[in-house]
Amino acid sequence: MNRAIINFDQKILDTIHKHSLELLHDTGIRFPNEKALGIFKKHGFRTDGEMVFFEEKDIRKTMEAVPSAFSIKARNPEKSIRIGEDNYVMAPGYGPPFIIEPSGEKRDATMTDVEKFCKLVQTSKYLDFNSSIVVQPNDVPVETAHLDILLATMILTDKPIMGSSVSETAARDSLKLAEIIWDNTDEPVMISLVDSLSPLQYASEMIDSIMVFAQAGQPLIIHSACTLGASGPITVAGSLVISNATTLAGICLANLVNPGTPVVYGLGGTPMEMKTGGYINASPEDAKHIAIVTAMGRYYNIPCRSQGALNESFCLDYQAGMESAVMLTTAALSGVHLSLHACGTYGSMVAMSYEKFIADEDLCGAMKKLMKPVEFTDDAFAMDLIRELGTSGNYLMEMHTMKRCRDEFFIPDLSIRAMHNKWLEMEPRDITQRAGKLLEKRLAEYEKPDIDPDVEKRLVQYVNKRKKV
Repeated sequence: MNRAIINFDQKILDTIHKHSLELLHDTGIRFPNEKALGIFKKHGFRTDGEMVFFEEKDIRKTMEAVPSAFSIKARNPEKSIRIGEDNYVMAPGYGPPFIIEPSGEKRDATMTDVEKFCKLVQTSKYLDFNSSIVVQPNDVPVETAHLDILLATMILTDKPIMGSSVSETAARDSLKLAEIIWDNTDEPVMISLVDSLSPLQYASEMIDSIMVFAQAGQPLIIHSACTLGASGPITVAGSLVISNATTLAGICLANLVNPGTPVVYGLGGTPMEMKTGGYINASPEDAKHIAIVTAMGRYYNIPCRSQGALNESFCLDYQAGMESAVMLTTAALSGVHLSLHACGTYGSMVAMSYEKFIADEDLCGAMKKLMKPVEFTDDAFAMDLIRELGTSGNYLMEMHTMKRCRDEFFIPDLSIRAMHNKWLEMEPRDITQRAGKLLEKRLAEYEKPDIDPDVEKRLVQYVNKRKKV
């Protein structure tokens, strides 16, 4: 079933694809990596220095090899996820180096924050897996930070994980740590994000990560985006072509390394603020990219990703809620399969907030309820009950209502549903303070998931040895 409500004319998608092929053939994509260039040359691709050029047949063969859906094993098998088909999975913010406090002040993120966010992911009713870098800790060496983050995620959560793609070394460390848990990586046990550079190129470390994870058969999110009017054309149409071409080239490399590598297709685009030169999240143009990326994912018959609850605010105000809701609602109605940044981000993804994380969970839950198909069974129609009660019945005390009353409706944890007089009596009424109270409760009730003590010991030993402790 195609759950997308927002659709695009086939001719538009054909044109985006056609222009992307023209760019791939005539202009090419820059791959500044000797090993990758060697792979392209081995398979007969035309190259010129670091530029690689693609034929239509190569792209077609690539896209036919990518699976339309795949599963990722979790440490707790009951929490494994399936990506593609009618599924929609979510992860929290990815990459912010700062924390915004309720006061509005900004501070550096630390490993303590990484651990606290891991606990929130573990206890979340709506988040399906953890981001690779939910925040970037500033109190550990950048060269080995990925080890500390991976260790925290693997021990403090038992949901699916993301591998680290910051370097070839980090990618290989991700696989080695996974092997300690699962003995091997013959099946997908993690997913990793690779972002291109705009325009029309990849950084060498991202190329290394594509090759390492593809060789191991581990899924990749390959994502391209540009800043409209700065690193790409100012128009949405031009942005789509330049980003689509780059994403297709990255997917092609992954499948040259290992045909059939699971891939999630991603592209985006956001305007440059013409008054300041800044980067803007959660604009209508940003949301349009979400709608079109899902259409292109269906066009290629592979899973697709979007951004999550992004916004430009730095507090839990109307702007944060409005922009976050526009982004996630567009993703839900378009048929996106995977969203990063679904909880917690502020201000162009530069910072995470604990209180916004709690608030965004309500939004994620509402979106998952929105996407759940309406039930049209005989029991749901309740025709016998309707006939029985006629015009004088009270449905409240009927068994049909009592059986369904606990899970028929979405029930938010943070949002207020109260009469005005009760609202006046509430303490606190401020949403940030209420989120803070829920946060304290969640962290206090957190229980570390079971893990084999020997496995945990070996994970710690590997990390310490790599860090030369």
